[in-house]
Amino acid sequence: SSAASYHYMLGIEFQKDIDKANQKKAAINFRISQDYVPNYLDSKELYEKARANAVFSLLFREFEGAEKYSAFIREKVIEYQSIESKEFLRIITRDELETILSEQALIQSGIAENNYNEMTKLSGADHILSATALTSYKPPEKIINKNIAQEKEVVIRTETYTDSLGNEQKKKIKGTVKAVVNHYKKNSEASMNLTYQIVNINDNATLFTGSVAQSKSYNYEWATFKGDKRALSSRYSLLVRRKEQFAPSEDELFLTVVENISKKLEKKISSHYKE
Repeated sequence: SSAASYHYMLGIEFQKDIDKANQKKAAINFRISQDYVPNYLDSKELYEKARANAVFSLLFREFEGAEKYSAFIREKVIEYQSIESKEFLRIITRDELETILSEQALIQSGIAENNYNEMTKLSGADHILSATALTSYKPPEKIINKNIAQEKEVVIRTETYTDSLGNEQKKKIKGTVKAVVNHYKKNSEASMNLTYQIVNINDNATLFTGSVAQSKSYNYEWATFKGDKRALSSRYSLLVRRKEQFAPSEDELFLTVVENISKKLEKKISSHYKE
């Protein structure tokens, strides 16, 4: 087909230039030529070659302000990385960095994983992602609203009487029942706001910037009462069945936060490296 031939020839032209941007254009055109004619000429081999030359390697620096979670987020971003972004983007894993360190016996010479100038050279990274995270945590707070008065008119008993025709009848006797409620609420919240930038290592130019945010709150309420249960409103009838429970720990809340931050960050990074 002429369309397959057109994109194939375009790919050949782009492939002559060795920079990654042109190798990427070459790969995309070789791929498109196969959409028109599967396995068109040697487009499959040429695609693989151009794609390999076009792949950017991205190194994550340890995040400022969230050192505790930065390795976890990096691994999760790799786990969630979309098929589309994998075509031209490779994220350097912690294992690779550790392998580089051990192979070069650099641990003995005092170069740690966070010596990024050295690590960048050795890992062959093209781009570096650095980020700053602002985290906030509100520990569990218990709020008590005491002595909430409840009262209701209910049937307290039935009386039997004989009517004027001599028939037995029943009469409902109503009365007011009362109770006092203590209403408890427990709240806690964790949040993270992560701003990042991706820099080209060769010229230190900022390529992409962005931010992702996530929060997770815990809200729980229950109640206790004294008096007649029948006096309770429908809401308190439900709440008195509940018992106090332990609030999730700070780490448990942040685990949910960073899990979702990782998904959002992956989407942002993928969008930067898609065609």
